[in-house]
Amino acid sequence: MEKKILSFVVILSWCLCFAPANQGLFAQAVSATNSGMEQEITSEGGGGLELNLPYGYGDFIPGVTAKVSLPLELHPWENPSVQDVAAAIKLYWSNRLQLYGGNVSFGGPTSLFTTAAPTMTVNPLAAFSFPAATVTVGLPSFSGSSASYGGAVVASLGTGFAKDRINLWATGSQQQRFFGGLAVPLTLGEVQLQLSSAVGVWFLEEQLLDWEDAWYGTALPYHQIWLKGLAVEGRLTWNWMKLYGGAVLAEQPWGGFGYWGRLRFYLDVPVKLFPLQVLGGISGGRPDSITASGSRLRESFQSYINPQFTWDLREKIAGLKLKVGLAFGATIKNTDEECPQLFSDGKLRGGLELQFPRWRLQLVGDWLGIRLINQAVKESLRSQEKYGGTVKLTVNGGIPYFSLGLQGAGHYEKGVSVSKDKIVASGSVSISPKVSGRSLLFSLVPDLAASTEIIFSQAQGFRSAATEAKASWNMDFPLVKVGIWVALELKHTTQ
Repeated sequence: MEKKILSFVVILSWCLCFAPANQGLFAQAVSATNSGMEQEITSEGGGGLELNLPYGYGDFIPGVTAKVSLPLELHPWENPSVQDVAAAIKLYWSNRLQLYGGNVSFGGPTSLFTTAAPTMTVNPLAAFSFPAATVTVGLPSFSGSSASYGGAVVASLGTGFAKDRINLWATGSQQQRFFGGLAVPLTLGEVQLQLSSAVGVWFLEEQLLDWEDAWYGTALPYHQIWLKGLAVEGRLTWNWMKLYGGAVLAEQPWGGFGYWGRLRFYLDVPVKLFPLQVLGGISGGRPDSITASGSRLRESFQSYINPQFTWDLREKIAGLKLKVGLAFGATIKNTDEECPQLFSDGKLRGGLELQFPRWRLQLVGDWLGIRLINQAVKESLRSQEKYGGTVKLTVNGGIPYFSLGLQGAGHYEKGVSVSKDKIVASGSVSISPKVSGRSLLFSLVPDLAASTEIIFSQAQGFRSAATEAKASWNMDFPLVKVGIWVALELKHTTQ
């Protein structure tokens, strides 16, 4: 069995590597029509280089990390065309000072300013984690899209009354958004507390109404303008409770202030027979508030509750851990009309997880887009109503030196006024080497991933299918990492 799998890996990687030389297989855009069916094949690839010089010394010589990513369009009959070349550099003096520049992405507190209503996934098997209190900076990935130009500085100051270091940070980007903040961790007996605050200045382009909104919409137009805002956050850990809260007060382009915030909590209830964890959250704000990214807050209120039961049966049943979860969420929105109406949709998801030392199986069932309040609101404004589920299997170590991931999903989606009911089925497989400090020869074995999605509709039957296969190689040399990837996508659609 292991030999067959290894043979499959070698054959597939050979095909993905050498197929660009075959004009009949790889093409940037190949379309054909046959019996009402349209086919399109696209291919892309690229690579990258990462240099690490961890020789920072005292207050003088910094450590250096530099990264370059080079995505390509693959044309077998022409020279490949370079797209979105990304490069960035990081200079660091131990953990006291870090400087970033180039195509970098930001996370952590900056997302409070740019995203007023986070996506409510309502995962019944989710684990709780605190958002980063200090800005996180990402260098370009070998196979990802490049971020805009930007820079950041992160400084850590002594210990003093704080258990950990006090952090100061500042960022700026090509998008004319500038943020800075402070994070202070405290320990008060059994209570661990972390307080942080940030300020921002950003530029909004002119926003005019389109013809659809001009006669009945409530959104106000505005001219290009510089705006300011303030964010505060808090994180608390105490015995069996964890609590996070964050809020933003931001100037609005037509005057006044908008505001939004979010609250998340985790309770580990000490029940002996039925170990219970409860996760939950609330987010909301002033409707129509404009964020630093120019998006408008439509979800005036979101909430979810997620109880989970976890049993550790490893001593009784071959290392088994069992988790069962049920999650329910609700979103309250406003219609974009002269006389806006409130309506609410909900999500209900249940999950079961079986975890053994070498493999994990997850089963999740979904009922999404539940009509809760004001069912008279037109369907096009509501969330898509659908039913279905997902099966996910992850194997680590079952195959020597590899991890294997398999996932399948199917959903029945109820059509809105302009579409018919449809069924969406999808699946994916991934195979990755899992060896620390692997040799160069072993690094030549690629990470493989493939996914497919098929859509059937009530009116047309088969509508479309999309399949993507991707191979990537990550090779570690002394002080240097090299990444290469190739991807092929095949689409079939009915006319």
